Amino acid sequence: MVSRRRFAQVYSSDDEEDFVAETRSQGQNSRRPDDGTPVKPDDAKPVGEPVKVTGRGERRRNHYGQFEYKGERYELEDTVMLFSEENSLIPYIAIIKSFLFWVGYYQKQDGRMMILGQWFYRQEDAKKKDGGNWVVNDTRELFYSFHRNEVPVESVMHRCLVYFVPDHKQLRRGRGFIVRKVYDTVDKKLWKLTDKDYAVSQQREIDLFVHKSLSRLGDLPDL
Repeated sequence: MVSRRRFAQVYSSDDEEDFVAETRSQGQNSRRPDDGTPVKPDDAKPVGEPVKVTGRGERRRNHYGQFEYKGERYELEDTVMLFSEENSLIPYIAIIKSFLFWVGYYQKQDGRMMILGQWFYRQEDAKKKDGGNWVVNDTRELFYSFHRNEVPVESVMHRCLVYFVPDHKQLRRGRGFIVRKVYDTVDKKLWKLTDKDYAVSQQREIDLFVHKSLSRLGDLPDL
């Protein structure tokens, strides 16, 4: 059975800090960074006002609901491909959970704006606890995870399609990746989307992804 406590630990992120979060209405006009530095055409820039502020001093971060990068506008919950840190030809895939930049960091180091990503794992990255890798039967299949961390916005390549499909449903050939299981990055195990032992917020998240995916794919036959 999936440990609620274990998954709650994996899900946690340093993106939430003890600071009064201020929520403001989002506008539609692009802004310059807070220090007034001009933005190059290909630079990432936030859209609207910050929806939240976390941290203090040099660790203060402004969070935005949308951003523009190389002529494309991205929003929270978009699924994107990202360049690998190892310069691999195989990109990473993540869901954008937050878009932010460090105010102090920006002023000191020509500040990279960051995205908080929630990560998918390919089979070659999903290790078993006793060695080896978890194997999939479909090259399109990814494993979802509750692992989050921050990467520079410049890592973003483009959006991609990911569908969450329960094991008992048959999926037609087509575009996009599929997710049938969740990868526990701590215990290095796989769990079904239909398992009902996740933490409440995580179960709600998975159920929502499955519902959205099946709504887009239409009626899928049972295996």
